[in-house]
Amino acid sequence: FDRLARSLERVGSGKLREPLVVGAVGTFAVGWLLPRLEDFRRTHPFVELRLSTNNNRVDLAAEGLDFSIRFGNGAWNGLDATELFEAPLTPLCTPELAATLHAPQDLGALTLLRSYRQDEWSRWFEAAGMEAPANFASAIVFDSSLAMMEAAEQGAGVALAPALMFSRQLSKGSIRRPFHASISLGSYWLTKLKSREPTAAMSAFADWITSLEPDRRSALS
Repeated sequence: FDRLARSLERVGSGKLREPLVVGAVGTFAVGWLLPRLEDFRRTHPFVELRLSTNNNRVDLAAEGLDFSIRFGNGAWNGLDATELFEAPLTPLCTPELAATLHAPQDLGALTLLRSYRQDEWSRWFEAAGMEAPANFASAIVFDSSLAMMEAAEQGAGVALAPALMFSRQLSKGSIRRPFHASISLGSYWLTKLKSREPTAAMSAFADWITSLEPDRRSALS
């Protein structure tokens, strides 16, 4: 009945629109997708976009999603995956903490923040040309980059996070990137069930998100 009511409401208003349900890892949704949704809405007024967020663990069939935007290597059973862009990880912290960091070795004196992937910091230190400090194993672990960066902005430590997803904070100066070194552990992907026949709304969204100019898709603003 609820679905019928919504359909009748759209017909009655003269604005019949096709629903599109997109799930996205929260970091991508907040850091990249939301600032660009007005462009999609303006150019595709027939699509009624419904956005849900997750922590990269998602079941498209069970959750009724048309698409899921997730982070990884693109190899998910039963899914078609289209790569959007990489999002390399790099240390991010407050300006006050950044002022104390003159070389990667200085990170050994600070609290390190990371996601559930255990080897992130060790791989970053390797990319920076040094061994990991003894305290990196005791880093605070988060299941969300958004929560991790909130902690970093409050001065709780140095986060290893995708700078691309936090370009607004970097632009306004609430966080800094103290070192140039970064590591790539995967990409963001647009995924759908292989068994899912694309609708007009799905095709429109896929065309829109994959046809943006490279600098609009992946470059820091």
